[in-house]
Amino acid sequence: MTCAYNIVMNCPNHPDRIAAKILGYCGECATFNDDLISSSLAIHSQLREKIGLVKTVPSVGNLVCPDCGNHCRMLDQEIGFCHNQIAAKTEVVRRYGDAVPVSWYFDSLPTNCVADWVCPVTKTQKLNLGTARLKNLAVFYGSCNSDCLFCQNSSYQNMMKAGAPLMTPEELANSADENTACVCYFGGDPACNPIHSLETSKILYTKWQTRVCYETNGNISGKWLKRIAEIVKESNGTIKFDLKAISPNLYRTLTGIRNNTVLKNFRNLATLGKDREGEFLVASILLIPGYIGLKELELLCSFIAVCDPTIPTAFLGFYPHHHMTDLPRTSRKHATAASQVARECGLENVRIGNLGLLSEADYNYE
Repeated sequence: MTCAYNIVMNCPNHPDRIAAKILGYCGECATFNDDLISSSLAIHSQLREKIGLVKTVPSVGNLVCPDCGNHCRMLDQEIGFCHNQIAAKTEVVRRYGDAVPVSWYFDSLPTNCVADWVCPVTKTQKLNLGTARLKNLAVFYGSCNSDCLFCQNSSYQNMMKAGAPLMTPEELANSADENTACVCYFGGDPACNPIHSLETSKILYTKWQTRVCYETNGNISGKWLKRIAEIVKESNGTIKFDLKAISPNLYRTLTGIRNNTVLKNFRNLATLGKDREGEFLVASILLIPGYIGLKELELLCSFIAVCDPTIPTAFLGFYPHHHMTDLPRTSRKHATAASQVARECGLENVRIGNLGLLSEADYNYE
C-alpha cells in the first residue's frame, strides 16, 4: 500500500493494520501494550532534544508551574515544557515578562473554522459592514504543552525555541479594529498561554465587543479554565476542544502527555454549557489512519454523549505531516464510518470537516 509520500508500513504485531515508522507499531499496540509506553516516550524525548526543546515535562523539582495542566515541577533555573516559564529560586516566573511568542493574521469571514457549521458569528451576524467585510483575528501561539507526533501546525516549535516574535496582550489587541468580529487562539496552544490570551480578550471585548474563541488541546489548568469559559460565554464565542484520543496509553503515545486533565476539563465545560444559547463547546477529533479507528472512536463518542449528546462534534481529515508523513490521508470510508459510530453512540450534531483532504486510501480503520 502506498501514499503520496512513502510506502506505508504494516504493524509487526498486527499485519492487517498500518503504522507510522516513527513508532513502529499501530494504535492497537499503543492502546493495549503497556510495555510500549516507555519506548514511545523516549521517541518524544529524542525528537525534542534534537531540535533544542525541553525533552520531557519536568517532574522532580519543588517549584510547580500553575499555568497549564502539565503542572511542571521544576528545579531552580529549569525551563518549563512549553518554554514560556522558568523556575527562579523560590517561584516560577514568565521568561518574557508580559509578552509571549505569538503571531497573528486576519481571515475574512466566513473562514475555515473547526466550528464553522455552528459558528455563532457567521450564523447570527451580517458579514458585510458597509464596504468592509468582517474578519477573524487568528492568533497563533508559538508554544505548546503537548508534543503531538502528527501536529498539523508544527512551525510553533521554531517560535518556541527562538522565543520570538514576542508581543504583549496590548500589542496584540491593538492589531484589531472595528471590523474584527472574532478572535481565535490556536497554535501551538493557548492552554499554556492563559494569562496572555485572557488579557488580550478583555481588551478586545471591551473595546470592540469581539467574540472570543479558543481552539485548544484542553490541557488547561483548573486555575484558568473557569476564567476562560467566562469570557468565551460572555462574548458568545466558542471553545473548540481537540480530544485526540481517550485511551490513556494511546493518547500518551501520540502526544507525549497524559489526558486526565483534558477529560476532566471537557466534562466541566459540558456542564457549564448546558444552559447555553448557541454553541459554547465544540468537540473535534482528528482521524489518524492506523491510530484513531472505530474502537477508539466509539469510546470518544460515548464519552462526549455522556457529557452532553448535543455537543457539536467534528471529525477532521488527517494530512501527512510532522513525524507521520508516511501515513495516508484519512479515507472517505474511514470518515463515513466514524460519523456512523457517532450517531450510534447518540451524538446529535456530527459533521465531517476537511472534506477536501479525504482520500481513497485503503487501510483497516476498525
